[in-house]
Amino acid sequence: MMTHSQLKQFITEAILLFILGAALVAGGYFISSDNANKRIQNEYQSKFSGVLDASSYEKIKSKALADFPEIDGVYIGYSDTGIPEGYVVDLTVQSPGGKDLPILVALEYESTRVSGLSLLPGDGDNDYTISDSDMALIKERLIGKQIPVAFVSEEKVDDDDKSERYTLKGLNDGVYYAQRLFDDRSRYIDYVEMEVVDGVITKVKWDAFSTDKTNQDRSEASLKGAYLISGLDWATQSYNLCHALLECQDPDRLAMKSDGTTDIVDGVTCDIRPFVELAQECIANSQAGYGKDQYMNGLDDICIYLFEKDAEELGYVNADGHVVFSFEKNPEIYTVYNDDEVAVGYMGVRQIQANINGTGGDETYTPDTTPDETEQGDIGNNPDNYDASEDGLSFGGGSDSQIITNSLDDLPMSEMASFIDPVPYAYDQTRTVIKACNTCYKFLKEYLNWKV
Repeated sequence: MMTHSQLKQFITEAILLFILGAALVAGGYFISSDNANKRIQNEYQSKFSGVLDASSYEKIKSKALADFPEIDGVYIGYSDTGIPEGYVVDLTVQSPGGKDLPILVALEYESTRVSGLSLLPGDGDNDYTISDSDMALIKERLIGKQIPVAFVSEEKVDDDDKSERYTLKGLNDGVYYAQRLFDDRSRYIDYVEMEVVDGVITKVKWDAFSTDKTNQDRSEASLKGAYLISGLDWATQSYNLCHALLECQDPDRLAMKSDGTTDIVDGVTCDIRPFVELAQECIANSQAGYGKDQYMNGLDDICIYLFEKDAEELGYVNADGHVVFSFEKNPEIYTVYNDDEVAVGYMGVRQIQANINGTGGDETYTPDTTPDETEQGDIGNNPDNYDASEDGLSFGGGSDSQIITNSLDDLPMSEMASFIDPVPYAYDQTRTVIKACNTCYKFLKEYLNWKV
């Protein structure tokens, strides 16, 4: 029979043994878990580092994935300090012919621009293959583009269909450019660049550079939260508006209202007046065969006329070739006045150059829009001249009274952020990779509560 002291010693030893055993089990579990985590991270590194070089990866768990059976997994890559660097989406999409393409798509964390693409090995007879050379060309077109993406001309149409598309008359092929000659309140100067092919506007870009050379262009600043407006970020609204112009081919058909807004382009709430005016100037330049190089020479002529030096000698040309200078202190050079000396519009660079060189200007472009009072103080719209037809589409109800939009990958074309040309002789291959990128967009849009 145990004595009281023996029983006490026994109980104490049992407790110590239990604690020691529990510690051993816990230690083994943590060691095993750590080894398992290292093994998983090694697998992730091996699979994902080619598209997103990160110190660690974490798999996203979201109910939203249930709506995307083609997605095998979505991961966030982190730096060694724990900062998110981007997304990696592992998915399999079908080609136009119904074959499977396994692919990895890497996206920047903040801007959701495509940062990496990599094809994965297939595992069946239904695999879709893309040659290394074609994939290299596809990457050149897609890396750096913000999703979602579409072709510049998405549909492969017959010549008969092309003849039915609305186009402006007299457009000459080439690249055309126009910029505002004054900056806005945020010290940005708007510009539009346009390309015309076969008499059709095929590419349009609207952005703005800052007169403060330390600042980013407006689109980049908006994506990083440094430039804020109501509604969608400015870069997205710019893309939507540019695509709307590609669809309708005429800035007048964007139905700009008297306050500079439009109700017919999805997602666009910003003031589109700078875009419309500059697009009109580009079109007038195209009709006159006045290309981008001639426009830049025109800016030089203005600088020489005012300051006796060209833009480069004055130090106004930035790395992108833009003339970063506001002529707001020289309004007489670009302002159009009526007989009562009231400002009623602006001259384009082509007409200013013609006036400076004494070559006349009757045939040159003069916008018939009124300057924006929010940017030019006393020069503004007269409420007595308000035209109710500007407030929407009042063009008689014909086919020209609306922008007909279609969709791509179940996304409205107005939502597209980037437009590329397909790789020659690889339309279906390019289209399939675009489908993968757009699937990533649709998931992130739902996962991030429409904040992509």
